[in-house]
This record gives sequence, structure tokens and C-alpha cells, in this order.
Amino acid sequence: MQRIMFLPKVIGVILLAGVSLSFHATCAKREEAKTSVAAKSGEEANADYAAANNWLALPTLADKQVDVFFIYPTVISGDKKYCAIDDTEMRVEALKLKDAHGGIFEEANFFAPYYRQLSISYLSSQQTVEKLREAIREIPFEDCKNAFEYYLAHYNKNRPVIFASHSQGTIIAKELLLWIKENHPEVLNRTIAAYMIGFAVNQEYLDALGMPFAEKADDTAVIISYNTEAPGAAPNPFTMSLLRGALAINPISWQRDETLADKSQSMGSRIRPEDSPAGDQMHFADARVNLSRGTVVTNAPVDSGSFWPKGVLHHYDFDLFYYDLKKNVSVRINAFWK
Repeated sequence: MQRIMFLPKVIGVILLAGVSLSFHATCAKREEAKTSVAAKSGEEANADYAAANNWLALPTLADKQVDVFFIYPTVISGDKKYCAIDDTEMRVEALKLKDAHGGIFEEANFFAPYYRQLSISYLSSQQTVEKLREAIREIPFEDCKNAFEYYLAHYNKNRPVIFASHSQGTIIAKELLLWIKENHPEVLNRTIAAYMIGFAVNQEYLDALGMPFAEKADDTAVIISYNTEAPGAAPNPFTMSLLRGALAINPISWQRDETLADKSQSMGSRIRPEDSPAGDQMHFADARVNLSRGTVVTNAPVDSGSFWPKGVLHHYDFDLFYYDLKKNVSVRINAFWK
């Protein structure tokens, strides 16, 4: 099979993923409202989430019984530390990811705020978890926290929630769930699941949050996480080296052991070569959990690209298991109602 190469202009993920996830932004159909912009210690003022224009996805009619709150991954490059809330590059690339991955969550009302995110170059320069958390909490977390507070007050209407994120989005989502535990604990009681993909989740975090890791396909009020790699992959600084003890679940079999889920068991992938439309590939990826590395290993014929270390398939965390994830969202929603 021909290998599919991905040479990223920017790093796209999740979720959440970071994220990463097939809608066109409904906010684009609304009358655009101006973001409140004022100088504040050299930074843009906090985003106004009463403005529909500051939402990547905001349903015009929330007619489903469940919501998804999605935080997209890093989509900007360059030397800036943070991007502005109306940064054109960020908005264009974030829309691509929403169109690529949003269909996974089509059984739910899809909410996703724009936020002032860290650039990939600045993220890459952070050498410790403490430094990374400090940078995330300074602005990206504040934006997503404010967006969630507005969502909770004006849009949620006590519906059950699924959290989804990828990469930088997952780093933010981890902080957001800890904040929700302290400030809105009732939300965790109606959380169906948190798909926190593309950055490590370990037992220390689960203990602090008070939520367990998923053990099977239909448990609820659980954390779901994994990072994808090829056999023999180099360490991934964003998903393993910074945080030891990463946990993973097989996104095909939804088991935690190292049993191989053959590609014949997969429900299908949706692969996005650069600058090409996504294409469905049935029975394309297999998956096996590597317990010692806390990753999911696949023999799928995709390439890590020019940015990531050899064998690190960060870009494909959602893509390779697109239809498996979509089915699992439905399974967990049904299990929650039962």
C-alpha cells in the first residue's frame, strides 16, 4: 500500500485532542460580534464569549440530548508566544480540524471556543511539566475556562457533557476538569466521558481529579486517553517524556491489555493527507497498547512527517481510529442513559 505522507505547515490535532473534530462553523452564519479588545499588560483583553464570533462551533439549535465541549490542538506556528483570539491562521486551521473530526461527535451538540493558544515553537521550548502548565494556565486555560463558564450559564441547560480534546487542547482540558471539580462539581456527575487524546494522562492526575480511566467500551464518567506511534518510535516529548506513567486504552478493542486488535476489527479510518480531502480507509489500522510506554502502537502505513520524531503519529490520533471513536461515542451515550 502506498504510504501517506504528512508534511505539516502547522501542527493539527486535540482535542481532545486535543481534540483534533464535520461541521462548518455555525458562528460564520451568525452576525459577527466584535471581540472586546483592550490593552492589558501588552496582551489582548480576555475574549468575550457572549460574542458568537469567538466560538469555533456554536449550534444554532441545540436539539440533541448531549453536549460536546471540544478544545482543539495547536494550529499556529511562528515565533509568537500566543496568538490573538482573531488570529486568521488559527481560525482557518481550527476550522479544518472541526470539519475533519466533528463528525465523530455528531450525536451531540458540538461546542468549541476559539482561544488564544500557544504557538508550536513556544510549546516545543518548554522542558518541564511545571513550565508547560504555567504557560498554559496564563492565557489558553483562562480563555477556555471563561468559555466553559459562559457555555454552562447560557447553553448547557443541565445536559450531560462529553469533553473532547487533542494535544495542546488536552493539556488545557486537564486543567479545566480540575477547575470544574472545585467550582462546578455537579458537571462531573453528568460527564459521560472525557476523550483527552494526544497528551499523557497518568494515575497521579486521575487521583487528583477523582475520575477513573476507562476500562472498557461502555463505562461512563471516565477518562479516555492514548498517543499513537509506529513500532520502534522515538520518544515523543509532548506525550511521554514530559510526563511519566502515561495510561492508554486500545481505541479499536477498548481494552487496556497488550492484545493486538487487528485492522480487520477496525471500523475504519479517515486519513487527511496535506492539502487533500480526507478519505475513508476501511480496515486500515490495527492497534496494540504498549503498557511500558503508555502508548498505542499501529502498523498503519502513515508517516510521522517532518516535524515529529520518527514513528510519532501524533497527527493521526483521531484519524486512524475515526469510525471506532464515532461508534464508541454512541455506545457511551447509550450506556449513560441506561
